[in-house]
Amino acid sequence: MQENKYQSFNGKYQVNGNSHSAQPEASLDLRKLLDRLGRSWYWFLLSVILCCSLGFIYLRYASPGYKINAKILVEDQAKGTNIPGAEILQQMEMFNNKSSVDNELEIITSRSLMEKVVRDQHLNIRYLIEGRLKKTELYGNVPFTMNWLTLKDSVALANYTVKPLGKDSFALSTPQWNRHAAWGDTIQVAAGLLRMDRNSDYALDHSEYTVEVAAVDKTVADYQRQLEASIPNKQVSTIDLTLSSEIPKKGEMVLNKLIDAYKRASVDDKNRIADSTIAFIDVRLGIVTGELSGVEKNIQRFKEANQLADISEQAKQLVAGTGDSRKQLIDNQVKLNVVQSLENYVRDEKNNKRVVPAAIVVQDPTFIGIVEKYNTLQLERERLLLANTEGNPMIRNIDGQLAGLRGDLLSNLSTFRKGLELSMEALQQDAGLLNAQIQKVPKTERVYLDYSRQQAIKQELYLYLLKKREESAISKSSNLAIAKVIDAAKSDPKPFKPKGLFIYLIAFIFGMGLPAGLFYLGDLLNRRIRSREELQSLTPVPVLAEIGHNTEGELVVVRKDVRTPLVEQFRALRTNLQFIMANPQEKVILLTSSMSGEGKSFVATNLAAVIALSGKRVLLMEMDLRKPKISENLGLSNHTGFSTYAIGKSALDSVLKPSGIHENCWLMSSGPIPPNPAELLLMENTGLLFAELRKMFDYIIVDTAPVGLVTDAQLLGRLADASLYLMRQGYTFKEQVKLTRDLQNKMPRLNIILNDVKQGTSYGYGYGYGYGIEEEDNKGMKKLKKVFSK
Repeated sequence: MQENKYQSFNGKYQVNGNSHSAQPEASLDLRKLLDRLGRSWYWFLLSVILCCSLGFIYLRYASPGYKINAKILVEDQAKGTNIPGAEILQQMEMFNNKSSVDNELEIITSRSLMEKVVRDQHLNIRYLIEGRLKKTELYGNVPFTMNWLTLKDSVALANYTVKPLGKDSFALSTPQWNRHAAWGDTIQVAAGLLRMDRNSDYALDHSEYTVEVAAVDKTVADYQRQLEASIPNKQVSTIDLTLSSEIPKKGEMVLNKLIDAYKRASVDDKNRIADSTIAFIDVRLGIVTGELSGVEKNIQRFKEANQLADISEQAKQLVAGTGDSRKQLIDNQVKLNVVQSLENYVRDEKNNKRVVPAAIVVQDPTFIGIVEKYNTLQLERERLLLANTEGNPMIRNIDGQLAGLRGDLLSNLSTFRKGLELSMEALQQDAGLLNAQIQKVPKTERVYLDYSRQQAIKQELYLYLLKKREESAISKSSNLAIAKVIDAAKSDPKPFKPKGLFIYLIAFIFGMGLPAGLFYLGDLLNRRIRSREELQSLTPVPVLAEIGHNTEGELVVVRKDVRTPLVEQFRALRTNLQFIMANPQEKVILLTSSMSGEGKSFVATNLAAVIALSGKRVLLMEMDLRKPKISENLGLSNHTGFSTYAIGKSALDSVLKPSGIHENCWLMSSGPIPPNPAELLLMENTGLLFAELRKMFDYIIVDTAPVGLVTDAQLLGRLADASLYLMRQGYTFKEQVKLTRDLQNKMPRLNIILNDVKQGTSYGYGYGYGYGIEEEDNKGMKKLKKVFSK
């Protein structure tokens, strides 16, 4: 059967059953998207309002975060290198030694310093009060303190509820136990031993407090994560410190205490050198004091034994005779004693990791340079050990340098000692000449001269050590930290989180995306037909018309002088039928569907009514012999009908009844349900019946059983001129649409009617010149008002 070409009102045309779009596919997709969003604008508005309200609540009750900033200046004593041409390599950034500011950066961020601050300030203990939606931390105005006399380091997070029972007592409880005690009492708990002390400067304003006790290790780790330290650039030796905190004053305190602990640690390193030097001098002073005391006692006994009164004048002459040789001998003897003591100190393996006393060494420039470099490396090694292990390559490198310097130090001391010994041998030779002259002096004066010489040497050494000890003590008292505070810890005036504009932006995006995502997910999971475009993408069978949703609840909606959108859609269907049934001899229109409930009876009844309104004689045939509905819904008797006519029990005139819809519309009911509907349709009387009815009526509307379930519609298709396949929006499955591909060649002029289309899902086609869109907007506004009223 040849198919006609026709053009519909929605801007699309059908050629040989295939649908083509007059616009590019991309523009149709955009139009569909915008239409979908436009029809659901109230959901987007409601979602945005809801998400922004949640954002406001979050901003209202979220804990703010403040940035606390500080800046310190470090004395950058960058170490040189022994590699030839290292300066040129450093300028070319091919050889980069770590400067002291880099080392200090590692030290100030080390765990040991932060742990000291946490323990000293009891930062692992927080005092909270219950608010409307969350607990708020108290700081600075806590009416009591929880002092832990002993606390397990491995203790997990524990919450203690403190409920004041008056000025003198309180109740301490956890979910497992409850105790009553007086302020100042010592309480034994699982985590350790604690004492609750009352702070009388602040009133107990709340009925209940929560004390949160965390492990020290966890608190240290938390604060280390919140701490940021950086060097602005390599041209300066400053360190920028930033700490995140919910309470600005607390954050400033923590950062200031961390800087103080760092400065104390650097001063302690310098004091260790002074302490080591003072300790060494004290040992030597004890020895020299004993020796000097022994010499003086020998002189006393000598004078008493020889009954000497005053020989100072004689001693002066003898001493003056020795001249410069004696003075040099004394100086060299002092130096030799100091050098031997230092050499023994350096050779002692117990002192390998200690600094070398620098305040008592002989003022030899080469030797002083080696000692200063050795002590500097020792201090740098100890600082690096704060943040590293002894296996670190940097520590091993320093150990190697220390071993080399120790060898150089011993070699220099040995060379210096040998020089002193040679010098003393020469002086002693000179002294031998003087001794020959002294031998002429009485024996008593010669012995006294020996004692005086020993006394002068020991006294000179004693005064030298005493002087150096005072210098070391003064140096210790004047030691300053390696760092200087440029900017003390100060909080930003505004919190850096939460960011209000960002939260509202996220809320707006989420508010827009939530309904869009739900719509997309609904489309993705949907198994039923939702739109005409979706239907056309699944089958090549053309869509003849769309029928809107019946809001009246009645079977017959087409009446004279009624111009509702639904009635206009049936009029559009009537017009489109004229394009596919142009021949006046083509009168039979067959309606079928995939399953029951898709609206065949409704569409068939109203199609018959709208054709009858045009002045044509129309017969509505109730040919769904298995489940007839039309006659029952119209309130007509179904005792006789097609089934009784087909078997010869009823005449044709008796089964043709006025439908009551319109004077030009007649009804042939199905009659009693036969046991063999398919065989009944194959009888010769069925064909003769349709031939007779073609002579009597202008149009014959045949309502049949669903073709997806039984073959009744295909059996009647041989008698029809056009076939209308009913599909219902949101009801017909997508898989059922594929059935039309097979039926396209089996049923005459197969076209699809999309039934029960909700308002706003189309662009005016079948809507009575597009005013359905305006109604949809009104409907959306009504829904929105209803939601807000709730």
